[in-house]
Amino acid sequence: MSAVNRLYRRARFFVKRVVSFDRERVLQFARQSGSLSRAPLWWVVLDMAWCAVRYETTFENYSEWDFRILRARERKTYMTDPKSFHLSRKLNDNSQRAIFDDKLRFAEHFGDELGREWLDVSATGVADLETFVQRHARIITKNPTGVGGNGISIRDREDITDVAALRTELLASGQTLVEEVLTQHPEMARLYPRSVNSLRMVTYLDPVGTVHVLAGVLKIGNGGVIDNFSNGGMYTMLDENGRALHAASDEEGHPFDVHPVTGERISGYQVPLYAEILDLVDRLARRVPAMPYIGWDIAITPERPVVIEGNHNTGVFQSKPSVSGIRRGLLPRYRAAMRF
Repeated sequence: MSAVNRLYRRARFFVKRVVSFDRERVLQFARQSGSLSRAPLWWVVLDMAWCAVRYETTFENYSEWDFRILRARERKTYMTDPKSFHLSRKLNDNSQRAIFDDKLRFAEHFGDELGREWLDVSATGVADLETFVQRHARIITKNPTGVGGNGISIRDREDITDVAALRTELLASGQTLVEEVLTQHPEMARLYPRSVNSLRMVTYLDPVGTVHVLAGVLKIGNGGVIDNFSNGGMYTMLDENGRALHAASDEEGHPFDVHPVTGERISGYQVPLYAEILDLVDRLARRVPAMPYIGWDIAITPERPVVIEGNHNTGVFQSKPSVSGIRRGLLPRYRAAMRF
């Protein structure tokens, strides 16, 4: 792609963002970023606009990775959501996306790596659901096409008094995928027991068959029953051995070196069974070669790591400079693996 075409694409993206973005939301990100420096708000907004064109950032990216305090040479090292989106569209076969968009299809395709029992309520009757509920003390109900942790509920068996009514409710709400709640590894539960604390492992299967781990992320719940960043959770980056590089941060940028609920230290935390996790994502990445660029959500049970879901829109995770002290993003790692 020529420099002119790249600039045109970025400018077009920026115009679309400006037209569609909520003014108060933009100002929220600007104020959050402005707190890191003495620059006036209007200057921060202009800098956000410049970075959208020059570095292809979203306004969220600008705030999340503290672009306000980064130098130009540092900004150039960051992967951004638009860059990741373009790579996904370029590398992944659109005709195979449904395997990852629909959690029921994903369960069918990756069933041997799920490590949990599941049921399609729309394809089974009340008796099947009742048997399922009786086998599991807790169940999780999901909208098969939900994203970002939306459309997910956890239910205790003792609170389910009418299975037929539950099935009707699930069909009406679209939460037609029912799964047993995984028992997580005690080391993961020690961090925060109310949610399954998971890993996001971003992989790329190159044309010669090598699987590259582009990012390893530890996601941790914080007050809720899911660990998603957009639903109150937090994350920190992992090194190549599965050790947390630094404190975690949430969507508002608050740092957490110690978990506020459990008091467990996050920085330096060692993820259990990490060698097995690397083996698992290597197997997963080879399962659908037409979709080489995927972000895998991995849970760790007492026995082994298992896959929760795969995301063709992998999301972008990097160290937040004001929390970690790290002022270099992962774009060079992506480029080295993908040769772009």
